Amino acid sequence: MKTIGILVAKLQRFRRFRILVANLYPMLTKLKIIKLLQRINKGSISDPYDHEKNQNAGLINTYDIDINKLGPIESYNVDFRKFVSLYKDYTFGFLTKPNDYDLNNIRNACNILGVKVIIFNIKDPNLYYKIAKSDLDGIFIYPVFENDLIRNLFHEAVQILCSETKLRIYPSIRELNIYESKRTLADFLAINDIPHPKTSVFYDYGSAKEFLKTAEYPLVFKTHVGASASGVEILRNKKEALKLARNLFFRYYLRKLEVEKRAIEWGYMLLQEYIEDAKEFRIIKVGDSWFGYQKWKNENQEFFSGSGVCKMIDPPEDLLNFCRNISVKHDFTTMSFDIFENKKGNYLVNELQTWFGSYDPTEMYVDNTPGRYINLNGKWAFEPGFFNIHGSMLLRLIHFISILQQS
Repeated sequence: MKTIGILVAKLQRFRRFRILVANLYPMLTKLKIIKLLQRINKGSISDPYDHEKNQNAGLINTYDIDINKLGPIESYNVDFRKFVSLYKDYTFGFLTKPNDYDLNNIRNACNILGVKVIIFNIKDPNLYYKIAKSDLDGIFIYPVFENDLIRNLFHEAVQILCSETKLRIYPSIRELNIYESKRTLADFLAINDIPHPKTSVFYDYGSAKEFLKTAEYPLVFKTHVGASASGVEILRNKKEALKLARNLFFRYYLRKLEVEKRAIEWGYMLLQEYIEDAKEFRIIKVGDSWFGYQKWKNENQEFFSGSGVCKMIDPPEDLLNFCRNISVKHDFTTMSFDIFENKKGNYLVNELQTWFGSYDPTEMYVDNTPGRYINLNGKWAFEPGFFNIHGSMLLRLIHFISILQQS
């Protein structure tokens, strides 16, 4: 089974194989072959984050820490109720496409704080009638982009809730607009002069072809959507790049990990400067809490993203400040910053994601100690503890409540 899984993972790199699986998808589903592939090849044809999840409350074994040196796990428990004062009985909505994993995190977090929650399904035909009749203090919007239809439903929901209701939403509309939207993110970074790898987006074959003729290689191609490097390819030379351009403008492109033919990409080409020998870090902000680690990969992996491998470090102070300055300027509530450090030591924003996988009770270890950073009067202070239990949902709830209380 393991050998078959490795073979399928390698075949997924080839566009023709992905298209073949997509064309045969209805038949493979009927014969339950897709379910078999999902079991033997987790993190590829299945959920791209599945290899990271450990729902048995364990610690992620890809963290390079010695769990035996942590001491009593109970000593890192956090009393989240001390971070919030509940002046009233809060009721929050949660708009998503429900699944058991997220629902458990949401309900457990709400129970700990003693607030009520109403779950709304984005596919409910009576969605807006139900929201209108619910007495909500605010609503969380957690988009799930399994296909373009669902993606558009969430985009429409954000627009209608912001324009036609007085409901406060979390995260902000700005954060939701750039979430899993690489073209929009590229525009956001450019117009706000935020350091990032040079990015060009083409919408016709002629302009893309002219650029590719004289471009410096390698280049990085990215699809508009796609997590865990599923829509990322390194173009090593002009021949590879022109072939991909022809597919994008005259045929279509199917992301790795994708088995649904209707999720094709076409009509544009997003190209990013290749940062040679870059280090990549993930810095996470949830309200006033900050976390960070270095992304890593094994020898047989091409990308840091989706590798499932993390190197626990004490995040450099200048890196924390770099991300915090962006966050303050643009009023971010919750954000995951994927940051490149080039050979000159400059920081460049690679990705910004307001929702991110959080499967471990902590997202940072400093000197083998789990915890978070907070910024007090311009100084960073470390606090030990498991702050990311229940998918970091507790921290999101606490921050949303503080926003409502300050408004």
